Amino acid sequence: MAHPGHELRLAHWFVVTKPFLFIIAKGSRSAYSEARIQASRNMATELGAVPVEPFGSVYDRVLYDWILSGNSSSFGVLADELRQAFVARGVSLVVTDAWQNYNPVHDLTHLLARVAAAEAGKQLRRPVEVLDYPVVQGALARAPRGMERIRIALTEKQVSDKLALIARHPDIADEVSCLVAAAGRDILEIETLHDTRPLTELAPTVDAPPLYECYGEMRVASGLYIEVLRWSHMTPIVTSLASRLAAAERR
Repeated sequence: MAHPGHELRLAHWFVVTKPFLFIIAKGSRSAYSEARIQASRNMATELGAVPVEPFGSVYDRVLYDWILSGNSSSFGVLADELRQAFVARGVSLVVTDAWQNYNPVHDLTHLLARVAAAEAGKQLRRPVEVLDYPVVQGALARAPRGMERIRIALTEKQVSDKLALIARHPDIADEVSCLVAAAGRDILEIETLHDTRPLTELAPTVDAPPLYECYGEMRVASGLYIEVLRWSHMTPIVTSLASRLAAAERR
């Protein structure tokens, strides 16, 4: 997962499967806080998941600096760390953030997971399946979903349990409330896993730019940002990781 709090999208699935949990960013946004990643560590334990490194190993502002400078090598190191962890634990299924052209770190986490899984499968000499889940829904998502493989419609009791879990971790509760306001209660009541789609179908187009560009333009106009992070900044990193994915899948 890209950020702390994403595990709330799959809280019931976590309880059932008790997975290993990897989180790329600390969720500190523009600061250097550890509060959100610590909240996720505590929440993972409550859900029965096992936090595993990399677990909030990079501050968000560092990740954005890497993207703005086209630093593909640092993202390559993250892919290596994930691959090594997958191999060491003999994983057979990886579930990751969907690529949605909503947040650049979400999309790169999606690609990191696919690269690491494909390369781990090569080392393990068997396939490592990859599924994804929608981090956001509705108009916030600007890329197509893959075929739905698993759907869990939560009972009223399970939704109540999820809301209580959120309430116990206020450091990440604000993210959930914003998503519910934008996408409705389905984000809490239904958990789905999907097949991944070819990368060529996920890349943004001129007619449908990624939401993070639109958001960045508004932030620059208001004086909060000095530069817009654009798809063109992402391209060298995506190209580097995509070439690794293609090589691993060929083998």
